[in-house]
Amino acid sequence: MRSRPLALALLAPALVGLGGCKHFGPRSIVADRLPYNEAVALSWKEQTLLNVVKMRYMDTPFFVDVPQITSGYTLQGIATTNGGIFPPVSNLANFSQQLGATLNLQAAYQDRPTISYQPQTGSQFIRNLTTPINPGSVMFLLQSGYPADIVFNLTVDSINGVRNRSVSGGQLRPADPEFVWITQTLRKAQIAGHVGIRVEKDKDQKDAVAFFFQDKDIDPELARELAAVRKALRLDPDLGSFRVTFGATAANPNEVAILSRSIFRILQELSTFVDVPTDHLARGIAPPFDEPGGDAAPLFKVFSGAKKPCDPFVSVCYEGRWFWVEKHDVLSKRTMANLLVLLALADTGAKENLPVITIQAN
Repeated sequence: MRSRPLALALLAPALVGLGGCKHFGPRSIVADRLPYNEAVALSWKEQTLLNVVKMRYMDTPFFVDVPQITSGYTLQGIATTNGGIFPPVSNLANFSQQLGATLNLQAAYQDRPTISYQPQTGSQFIRNLTTPINPGSVMFLLQSGYPADIVFNLTVDSINGVRNRSVSGGQLRPADPEFVWITQTLRKAQIAGHVGIRVEKDKDQKDAVAFFFQDKDIDPELARELAAVRKALRLDPDLGSFRVTFGATAANPNEVAILSRSIFRILQELSTFVDVPTDHLARGIAPPFDEPGGDAAPLFKVFSGAKKPCDPFVSVCYEGRWFWVEKHDVLSKRTMANLLVLLALADTGAKENLPVITIQAN
């Protein structure tokens, strides 16, 4: 009967050690938040690059969201003890030497996150993919500090009839010579703070975006370049503010007509910078394109090869070949970062009740 107090005495310190005052929740935030952040960000880059490559192969782009990650931890501890009075080995053994106890400790730790995947399908997604980006949103990107040359080259087909480089029906059309230096001049003026946007009220009292030139205290050389931009765009040289509209050409000299692109068109344009293996071209898996040409550096460059690159910025495998963006290619990395912003910008409207795939990752 005296073995029970002894067993409890042995068990108490073990239970205190298992329970104590330790909390695993706060430590899991430090351990998991950044790795999940990096994993989702890398997955988005890979998915975006994959869709660009698929467009080069005339394949259909497809996106899958990760709307929810639920991380669950389980810590279980089991302690068992046995005790008893054993017959004495000799007549000289006292009572305490006849007592015996055994203690068994077991602990189990499980990390079982639950990750949900949501395919982007349905009419709303198709509209987001194929509807041109609002010209006002394009101008707001400039006002937010995004480079004018990058933004216009990505999102715009033409400005007041001056055309950007474009691909349509498998045919590449080079940019008008004026388009390149117009965007470069606007970039210089943007850095100097001499161009910008403001929101005004139109005749129907609705918000309208106006693009303005700030000519006060301007460098004479930049002033001459901006005057040439006004002339190329057929804008009124005496005006400083111009209403932004959507269209191929302006209705009058006080408008800046922007023919913007959809996300589908942007992916299609970027796909022309994908390096397709020669055997894929020979087999007709991907159509041939002429080299972009021109003096301006390409916005985007995707390399290809039979082996996975060692240390790329992002890489994907498609049709048995690896495609990647180099880590040192700053222009391509910046283009990809802006593309991710444009994908979010195009995601408008209410979400539809789409199927959600939930996978428990053990």
